[in-house]
Amino acid sequence: MNRNPFFFGEVVTGESFTDRTNEIETLTRELRGGHNIFLISPRRYGKTSLIINVLKRLKKEGLLTFYIDLYKVASLRELLEAYARGVARSYTTRVEKFSEFVKDVFPGLRPKIVIGSDGTPSIELDVHFRDKELLNSLEEVFDVPEKIARKRKKNFVVVFDEFQEILNLGGEKLEKKMRACFQHHHNVGYLFAGSKRHLISSMVSDPNRAFYKLGDIMNLKKIKHSEMIEFLQKQFSKGSIEVGENVLKYILRVSENVPYNVQYLCHHMWNWCLEEGKLKKEDVLEVLEKIINEQSVNYIAFWDGLSLHQRLFLKAISKFQNKHTFSKEFIMENYLGTAGSVQKSIALLKKKNIIDVEGKEIWFNDVFFKEWIKKRMI
Repeated sequence: MNRNPFFFGEVVTGESFTDRTNEIETLTRELRGGHNIFLISPRRYGKTSLIINVLKRLKKEGLLTFYIDLYKVASLRELLEAYARGVARSYTTRVEKFSEFVKDVFPGLRPKIVIGSDGTPSIELDVHFRDKELLNSLEEVFDVPEKIARKRKKNFVVVFDEFQEILNLGGEKLEKKMRACFQHHHNVGYLFAGSKRHLISSMVSDPNRAFYKLGDIMNLKKIKHSEMIEFLQKQFSKGSIEVGENVLKYILRVSENVPYNVQYLCHHMWNWCLEEGKLKKEDVLEVLEKIINEQSVNYIAFWDGLSLHQRLFLKAISKFQNKHTFSKEFIMENYLGTAGSVQKSIALLKKKNIIDVEGKEIWFNDVFFKEWIKKRMI
């Protein structure tokens, strides 16, 4: 039986990854050269998959690499442990060398070496640090990649995914501490990636913030329609599924050409039409209805957690997305009260990750939730 080639909700590499040739080339070139980049991406655009594919390429070239997802880190102590552990593992995974390296490089942390069930060494800290001590210890740890790069005579690449989370961990103090270290590193390329664009944008565009002008900014865009259609044709052909270009264009329109949405919808389309070997527009509509039904319990829970004004606003933009949302006419036609009420609902819906906003453009993070509203709530 043919394996479904469409993946969602996980890191995608190899043939399952939609080509982002230009982005991969740019990131690889800049990070290889020790430059810093802030990668700003809307949710579901495949940011993490892009990063992992770049790191795989850099590792093949012989560079040292370390990736940390700050969304998984809940305290400064966890950050200290995760950073020290990850940097040490990038140096070696042999238990003897790992232990020797850790004790030599992190003497101030008083680390304990722990061997996992798979034989992989790890680091735990036996002592309790005060916040000030944690920040000082982090400064020591942040300098290690540069020391390793000089010792090994190989450039190091460090990636902070969901970088804006440092605001919850240590705020401006942590920002300043990181800047103070990173600006002196000439053999380490840093990639700071984030999906909460308004937060990370303010971190790098405000002259009063620590990360102002520390690196170039790359905004991740949607993949070109032509490239996405070529990718979809190639994937469906693996199951000998016949699909016309007009149907593929319709899939991209329904999914708003957001990589996660496209992969999610096509994953279900594959299962739906594999036996018949042909994909039609009517199939897309039926699968869309099936997805909405399957997700209905979750969407009802979302809906129950919204105020009446937020519900009204979501109904309005699901019908008239980006139709002068802030205009008096739009507000009056949809009984939304005042511009202030609209701004308040937008801020709260952004906080709940239901919508995203750029300038005057507003869109749903989950396009299927939008379809559910249109079909069930209007």
